[in-house]
Amino acid sequence: MAGSAGSMTPMRLDVRADLFSQLAIMEDAGLPFDNALRLVHLPARERPRLAGTRKWIRLGIADAGLKGGLFTPMEATLLRASAASGNPSRTFHLLSNQYARRAARMKALRSRLMRPGVIFVIAILMGPLPDLVTGTLTWGGYLVKRLLPWIALGGVVYLLGELSRRRQSAPAPRNTPGRALSLVPLFGAIQVRRNIRDFFDSLAMLLEAGMPILDALPMASSTVRNQTLRGQLSRIKPRIEAGASFAQAVAELSFPGRSRACALIVTGEASGALPQMLFRYSEAETAAIDRFDDLVAEWAPRLAYTLAALWVGYTLIRSGAFMPSLPQYLR
Repeated sequence: MAGSAGSMTPMRLDVRADLFSQLAIMEDAGLPFDNALRLVHLPARERPRLAGTRKWIRLGIADAGLKGGLFTPMEATLLRASAASGNPSRTFHLLSNQYARRAARMKALRSRLMRPGVIFVIAILMGPLPDLVTGTLTWGGYLVKRLLPWIALGGVVYLLGELSRRRQSAPAPRNTPGRALSLVPLFGAIQVRRNIRDFFDSLAMLLEAGMPILDALPMASSTVRNQTLRGQLSRIKPRIEAGASFAQAVAELSFPGRSRACALIVTGEASGALPQMLFRYSEAETAAIDRFDDLVAEWAPRLAYTLAALWVGYTLIRSGAFMPSLPQYLR
């Protein structure tokens, strides 16, 4: 595969879901990672990633996968944290389930958007037809008039795709797309909740493996892509070192769901079951995020239908198809 591992485009969601599902099964069976790589099945065009990962296997699961182009930086960070905790299986399962849900949601969304997409195409093509029929527009003018919107639309789609690719493959510290998304109403809040969920889930895995909280906090913070949020979370460790409890340190932060998180942390610290309480918070946040994603998948096609209908109406009215006029020489 041409290009360095760092420049590789992340694999499709369904392929990544299948990859992590296979790795989870083999990890649960006790198969070493380097042996598992020889048994993993991927589409032909993605198999060089496996060979590249085996080449760097001495670096460990996370870094070998990152060097070989098998994992994205975010996946590598999560796996690095779970490998330190001695339990990469949980992360394999979490990533597999997450990607499987996203792949199914994207497939359903594309299917629902197909019909409004066809309406848009028809609207674009039929706009100048009256002028073409009456001879006021040449075939060349028709093609130019119709090609320009497609070129503009293609440019927008390309930019969005490139933005998404860079968001998945770029290192976390420079997260311009993430900062931009955090400013979007509704979507910004859910993006912050995803980051907080990843932080507490990674922290829970590390604590469950027996890692001291002061050692686990920086590693868990590294899973957060939002730079502003990472800055907030980095203040937890100094506050604990100054004598505050974990709950008191978190209470001084500002993020959606803070009250619920603090309540569970207080319970976990008092009962000695902090990892379990953090896992409970993570699972509740995952369920809420999934509900939001399902809602978007349900309403996006409806919005597309509405926009398509408005566009068709505007095109017909603007074309004058229903308002015939006398030829110029009869006026």
